[in-house]
Amino acid sequence: MNKVKWLWSMTIGVGLVLLYAAPSAYFVDTQGVYAGLKLPVFALSGLWITVGWSIVYLADIAVISRLVYYRKSVFLTAAVVFCGFLNAVWCIVFFAFGALGVAFALSVFMTALVLATAVFLMREESFSLIFWQLKIVWYAYSCIVCYYVFMLNHG
Repeated sequence: MNKVKWLWSMTIGVGLVLLYAAPSAYFVDTQGVYAGLKLPVFALSGLWITVGWSIVYLADIAVISRLVYYRKSVFLTAAVVFCGFLNAVWCIVFFAFGALGVAFALSVFMTALVLATAVFLMREESFSLIFWQLKIVWYAYSCIVCYYVFMLNHG
């Protein structure tokens, strides 16, 4: 029975992450837009950005799967998924519309939400916080890069 429960938990985790990862990966020309921007010297190349987001999505799958498997708070699971959906919105705002200022503001909000979610994870499912730390670091880095991209390209 535990193997079936584990398999369903993983399926739900993968399915939810695919719902918000697919639009940002397949429907927006991220590499082309990113290559055309003035970037700060500490910005990673497009390939490494893709690798970073892939790692974050794998961490999301792990966190969601654990929350579903152990039947933790539905509110917490929804918060984790909401963070992912906001990322899809951010990708559309940044890459499709080129609204760098709005994308930066959204990036600050997303980073704050990821930090707030970490507090709840610490209380409800502390093991998942190990995976969530990857997301915290990545979102903080992305927020800083987004700020500098906005400053270098808004004129």
